[in-house]
Amino acid sequence: MNRIILAPAGGRKTQSIIELCREGEDARKRLIVTFTTTGQKVIEERLWLNKCSSSNIEVLGWYAFLLKHFIHPYVNDLYPGQIVKGLHFIEGKDPAQRAKGVKRYFDRAGKVYNTRIGKLAFDISKASNDACIERLEGIYDEIYFDEVQDLGGNDLEILELLFMSKIKITAVGDVRQSVLKTSRSDRKNNKYDGLEKILWFRKMESRKLCMIEEIKTTWRCNQEIIDFADSILPEYLDFPPTESKQLDITGHDGIFVVSWENLKFYLDCFTPECYRHNVNSKILNETKAINFGFCKGRTVPRVLIYPTGPMKKSLKDSKEKLADKAASLFYVAVTRAMYSVAIVVEKPEEYDIIEWRP
Repeated sequence: MNRIILAPAGGRKTQSIIELCREGEDARKRLIVTFTTTGQKVIEERLWLNKCSSSNIEVLGWYAFLLKHFIHPYVNDLYPGQIVKGLHFIEGKDPAQRAKGVKRYFDRAGKVYNTRIGKLAFDISKASNDACIERLEGIYDEIYFDEVQDLGGNDLEILELLFMSKIKITAVGDVRQSVLKTSRSDRKNNKYDGLEKILWFRKMESRKLCMIEEIKTTWRCNQEIIDFADSILPEYLDFPPTESKQLDITGHDGIFVVSWENLKFYLDCFTPECYRHNVNSKILNETKAINFGFCKGRTVPRVLIYPTGPMKKSLKDSKEKLADKAASLFYVAVTRAMYSVAIVVEKPEEYDIIEWRP
């Protein structure tokens, strides 16, 4: 049975793929697919450290997976004579936003626009009468998808096709950390964006295409941090509470607010990794901070957060819930920490959180 393994931050999601690859017959052909280049490197390193057989395990990024197994072999079923030269990664303005037909998907050099690669791959699969899926069935016994929460648009349609195939599919991820997306312009399955992707997973389970396995433990954050992180998320999605296996006590543990007046002292005492919304966010002079969207995947002893206005409102009043994207960003920032999280505020006395003072 296909599986979707959902786990919180620090829930050893990627490691679960590595452990599954160590099980069973070495002769089985396995593919691991993840979205980011960093994710690919982490998986390759862990496979090596865990002495997994590299001859029968392949690791690909999502775009490379679509190019190699859908677009390159079968593009002529949809666009006869079209040559595929690789990927055109769009940053900023979309040069083919109003283009039609083949020009909507390929630049003049024959490179595929990353913003529409999922739609192109899905259309090619249908034009080939699902020969793409049959070909994959002949190559792989098992396919693992890491960071499955990053899939959106037509990429979910492709995952559904794979769920219906003969290949054993295992997908792991954390909907709570939905801060990236494989395509920002693909509007298919829009109602399942971000945190609401859990509803798509549940729909697949209701159709008996997979079973959902929810891991409810973290080995990274202590209990106070993970309880706080859980409280950030909207209640209607009904995520299970997380139990911490991080039992270390350092003497400075949990959630704190710190005033701007005491911020320099705090940084000197605890040297936390600092996170902010973007480059326009106010931070302490002559210090550095990482944008929320770039801290995903990190594990550090301590974190300091420069919160946005809506984040501060939600901290003052539990009824002031954050929008889904903001909640995911805040959740990711908080759950990088093992021992402590400090949040910079103007008036600590306005918050029902322990204030740190030197």
